[in-house]
Parts: sequence; structure tokens; C-alpha cells
Amino acid sequence: MFVRRPRRSLNASSASCSVRACLLGLCALLVVACTKPSPALDVSRLPEYGAEDAALLDDGFSGHLFETAFVPGTAGDDPHFDDRVRAAHDIWLVKVATLSREGSQGTNRRYEVILRILEDLSGAGTAPPARVSLTISGKDPSFHWIDRVGGAWVGQELLLLSREYRVVPGNGSADAGGAGERVMHFHGVPNTAELRARVQRVRAAALAAERAAHAKKK
Repeated sequence: MFVRRPRRSLNASSASCSVRACLLGLCALLVVACTKPSPALDVSRLPEYGAEDAALLDDGFSGHLFETAFVPGTAGDDPHFDDRVRAAHDIWLVKVATLSREGSQGTNRRYEVILRILEDLSGAGTAPPARVSLTISGKDPSFHWIDRVGGAWVGQELLLLSREYRVVPGNGSADAGGAGERVMHFHGVPNTAELRARVQRVRAAALAAERAAHAKKK
């Protein structure tokens, strides 16, 4: 690299600072060059999406997120909530960023929902993505709720419980696309202080049980 020499000579202190800056810069470059990207998650280690998972992370939203859903009770009445939290790997506070409808007939209709992640409540210790995209098909109850509320749902905040699963080729699922692929299944619930507190309690209890089981094996 060509460096233009200044007309005035540098004094000893300035020269020392320049050398030090160059060395620091070189070290930074070496660190960047030697840093390897984190290995991708081995898809074969992901669980398969079975009937029990489908009952909890059902790719739908709680009717309490929609004023027109006419769901009785409150969001905290969900008897499966604690099990959903235990089944989920990621729990995020998200906001609906965009909403677009595609298709025109029957189950070919679907909504593409883009969610912006505001906060990670799972305590997994890994940085979540900035956004996540969900597809709501015309056969899902959530589709009709979204269809009624329309664009007014943009800006809605909710808690998204999700987990990645391994695709099993030939299982008859619309998501099946071959070995080595993954798919995310989810369930969305209202962002309330009660449900956030329940998330923390359930996750803390699960972590304590995991640690106790690990200690017992030693």
C-alpha cells in the first residue's frame, strides 16, 4: 500500500503512536481473518413434527388476538399454554410489519405475515433474526380472522412460540421437500403481562428440572 510521506517529519511520540495503531489494525485484521462462522445446525438432530407437536405449535394464532374471533374467556384460559411454552424453542415478542394476501380460491388462499422481532423471551442466549415470515393457509381458522381484520392487524404485538422441526420426505405433509430440510411451526398468543410472567415461570421450572436431571446422572 502506497503511503504519502508528510512534508514535516514526525516526532518520536507521533511515530510510536502510528506504529502502535498499525499493529492494532493488523491484529484486528488477523482476528477477522481467523474467525470462522458458527456451524449451521445439523438438521438431522431436529425433532420430527408429530401429532403432539401439531396440537401445541399448530401454525395458528390465538383467537384473543382478534376482536372479531368471538372467543370466550381470556387468553390465560388456554389449558395448553404451559405445554406450548415447554414445546417451543424460541419465544419472541413480535410486531406485525406487513400483511399480504395471495391466491383467490379455497385452500389456495393464504396470507404472508412478516413479523419484526422486538424481544427474545426464550433465554436461549442466541441472537434472534430481525424478522420472520409466516404463511397462513386458507384452511386455518387464523386465515379468516386475519381476513376480517385486514390491514388493521399491521402493528399488532404478540408473543410467538416456535420451534424448528426436521422435514421427513414422503410423510404426506405439504412441507415435505426432501432430506436435510427444516420447517418452523408456531403458535401466537397475546402479549400480556400475565402470559409473559407465565412464560418466565414455565421456562425457569423447565431449566431447574433439566439441571436436576443432569446432576442426578453424575
